[in-house]
Amino acid sequence: MTTDALQPSAATEPLKSAGVEATTIAVEADTTVVEADDSAAKVDTTSAEDATETLQPAIDSASKKNIETAPIAEIKDDACTTDHPSADSVASALEDSSIVDVPQSASAIVGTTSTPESPREADRISRNLLSPVLSRTSSKAPATSHPLQSSGDSAGPSPAEIASAILLKDGDTARALGSAAVLGSGESERTAFSPLQRNSTSPVSSGSMRGIHADIAEVSDDEDSEDKQRRLFKAAELRRLHREQMAQNNNLSSEDIQIMRSGLSNAREYVTSSELRVLNGTFPDGLRGSLYLLGPGQLDIKYNVQRELEQATRVFTYGNIMDALPLLSKISFDPSNKTIVHRSRLIAKQAAGRIHMEHGVNTKVPGALYLTDTNQTVLSKFIPKAQHHATPEGECCSQGIELFMPLQGSSQTIVCTNHVGALQNIDPADLRPRSTVDFKSVNSAFKGALSCPHMQYDSNTREHFTVLQDVGFRSTTYNVVCISETQPEGYVVASFAAQASVLHSFAITQDYIIVPVYPYDSPLGGMSYRWSDSLLETLSFEHSRPVMFYVISREYRRVQCVYQAPAFFALHQINAVQESATDSVAIDMVTYDDDTVLRRMQIKDLRKSNSAFPVPTGVVRRFQLNGITMEATKYVGSKGNLSLIPPAHSRIVRTERIELCCINPIVAARPYTFVYALGHSETLRGQPTQSSVGAMYNCIVKLNTNDSSVEPLIWSRTHCFPSEPVFVPRNDTEDDGYVLSVFFDSMRITSCLVVLDAQTFNEVLIAQLPAAIPLSFGHAKFAI
Repeated sequence: MTTDALQPSAATEPLKSAGVEATTIAVEADTTVVEADDSAAKVDTTSAEDATETLQPAIDSASKKNIETAPIAEIKDDACTTDHPSADSVASALEDSSIVDVPQSASAIVGTTSTPESPREADRISRNLLSPVLSRTSSKAPATSHPLQSSGDSAGPSPAEIASAILLKDGDTARALGSAAVLGSGESERTAFSPLQRNSTSPVSSGSMRGIHADIAEVSDDEDSEDKQRRLFKAAELRRLHREQMAQNNNLSSEDIQIMRSGLSNAREYVTSSELRVLNGTFPDGLRGSLYLLGPGQLDIKYNVQRELEQATRVFTYGNIMDALPLLSKISFDPSNKTIVHRSRLIAKQAAGRIHMEHGVNTKVPGALYLTDTNQTVLSKFIPKAQHHATPEGECCSQGIELFMPLQGSSQTIVCTNHVGALQNIDPADLRPRSTVDFKSVNSAFKGALSCPHMQYDSNTREHFTVLQDVGFRSTTYNVVCISETQPEGYVVASFAAQASVLHSFAITQDYIIVPVYPYDSPLGGMSYRWSDSLLETLSFEHSRPVMFYVISREYRRVQCVYQAPAFFALHQINAVQESATDSVAIDMVTYDDDTVLRRMQIKDLRKSNSAFPVPTGVVRRFQLNGITMEATKYVGSKGNLSLIPPAHSRIVRTERIELCCINPIVAARPYTFVYALGHSETLRGQPTQSSVGAMYNCIVKLNTNDSSVEPLIWSRTHCFPSEPVFVPRNDTEDDGYVLSVFFDSMRITSCLVVLDAQTFNEVLIAQLPAAIPLSFGHAKFAI
């Protein structure tokens, strides 16, 4: 720049009128004197670095008033207005907003220790002083690369990154967008987008601000602990005030931002494939195939209410996370091109449309929901509930996923299931729903309105098994059914009578099918079930009654024997191993004292920003069913007499509390050693739970089931919540492979794919998804 360009201009007149000297100001760090540009036209033609220098007098003038705050990005006041916006909807609205690499109020001052005036007043003054210059500053300044992106990648920030930088003012994301860094986060753990090694003395910003930020970092290291804590507290408080102000300007309430950060806001589908951006690591060697992830996608649905003089908008919100309408995602790995491609689709849009029209859920089958207020009148309970919605996207199939199950004449299908017998046929290529059927349409002998959402697959015989419950007025008939490639019409393996139960999964071995029936009671029996919408309102857990294990012979297609165990509840089986020498079966399960885990998954509680309502975790317990052949003869004469039913001996395998487990599929129904699951990192590490942790699981853990003295391996990142892990084997060694999971980052309101080395639990790769995927208690499968 020329000497004339550095002379004071009219832009400094507001500073003079405020009684602030607009000439040379001495800063403690002996920073260079920078003066304003006297020509408005030159501001428009200068680079982003020159524009920053132009604003330096205003910044230094604010520093003269001892106003200490954190530099943030400036944004226009145009943003979307929704009741409960998704992270991506906010990102889309902010995509075209002007982002200027200047402080909104004042720059952080080196060594400032005096008490500043009101942050809101400081912000008002700085806005008035800087508004003439801000209006002329170009918003086309290029952004720097992402902190975890390689320097060779020049791709710009995504809408989700822009939204998180603007709404949350996060330091790492702000640097990715070219904004000034907020120092002193004070976090000991890594965040999702922080580099694995960060040099506090290295420059953290581009342009003429680089040296200033380096000086701040150096001085910060020399501060005593009291001054540093005071400075960090002030910076955090000002960031909070600015978040509230930006939210108010964008018509977003603090509740809206809290919902977005909880990971339980509506998702956006991406029906066309897009390549993921790798933030950290390299492409996993030899990883080929597709990861299918099923979880909640639509939790809030708007509907219109016509009033006398106006039309009002209301929002229907599902009660339980397992009732929400699903989002199906597909992440494909191509080792030849070393690319990762993503696509997703909301697969129940017609069900969402009915909620919009009917102002709530009008169920077609009894117990179609776990625990949700349907927002319907009492008269809706008298509407007969006997059939499913026949449209392809008319049912909520969000609880289970089966790969290449033969259905409607084709085995090239992805089948999504729920707990009321619906099967949604999905195209595995583009995730387009083809049709929705129920089990009775597959085979008229498949009777039962309730079904087990987690089917079991035998890779040797290529058979898919599930359990149906035909709830009657006095008793319930359990029908164990099978569908295979050789018999796509299916057949009934066996039937037995027991009380109705909440059955989420069961176990199979080479010769047996083991169905646990948990102790539930219904006050009015089948009549209460017939007129109920929520299953958990109909059935209540009975601690005084035992759990019954029904052992069914796959060869003879009948119940061989029954075992009993003290009352407990389980959602997922880990593995079942048959021991021919002892004629016994060992079943590993994640067990609870009761079904509180289901009742704790209420969306209104999970959206709270504290851990007052954490989702429970269970312990791994092994149940031993001994002498099956010998007990089979006794079962015939027992006739339901509990005194003649043998016990299922149990022991705790690991005391660590976990959920959503997986193993190497190679060792399914075989002796195994390692299990991979989710848990709460504070509980697993024996640390006190912080109030800001949240309710959902925040780590992935690897446990040795044969040796409890082996310490668990734990992967976690601050403010990150992973989904169910999936193991992908690399060779015949049990723990040689990759562990895949998609985690939600609550600070940046985005989701990422993480690939871990199954042996060491080191990160192999982290890739960012185009938008946030809601937190999930759903499931995932990997197809090669």
